[in-house]
Amino acid sequence: MSREQLLEEIESLDAKLTDLILEYWKQFGHFGTWQFWFNVVFFFVPLIFTLFFIDRKNIFRICFYGYSFHVMFVYLDVFLTRFNYWDHPYFMVPYIPVSIPVDGSVVPVAFMFAYQISTNRNCNFYILMFITSVLITTIAFIWHKLGLLLFYKGMNIFHIFLLDVGMAILAYWFTNLFVKMNQSVK
Repeated sequence: MSREQLLEEIESLDAKLTDLILEYWKQFGHFGTWQFWFNVVFFFVPLIFTLFFIDRKNIFRICFYGYSFHVMFVYLDVFLTRFNYWDHPYFMVPYIPVSIPVDGSVVPVAFMFAYQISTNRNCNFYILMFITSVLITTIAFIWHKLGLLLFYKGMNIFHIFLLDVGMAILAYWFTNLFVKMNQSVK
């Protein structure tokens, strides 16, 4: 096949996949299902919680940490979904290939508050990160049992724990790097 033929085939299959995802959402994940509203609650409640309880004096640093975590987690989710290691079969928006409540709200917000507590109370971040990872892994286990998170190719709940730990540490180091760069300018 030529390059153009391959691109046309990819486009055709991608259009078919998009149509299938939309049809799946219309049949099994629409506004009338508990799974849709479960996702809505898990998206909005952590964000509302953040509005009330984030430390406004350190809001940019905490949000930078959360945003760093979020971006890495979205990339990881896209990769693991694309290569069929896991799947979120119910979603709020059928055109977005990741779980918005997980990647954009629940997990980043939980780790943002672990980061906030560690910086404000001078606690060991790594201990709080470990505790938060256990909590998020427990939530993932419940989601798995409810059929909201599916595993393939040997992926399991322990891998979720390791991925949470890895992403939290990387976001922490990345944030600290930028804080140090900012302080060196002053």
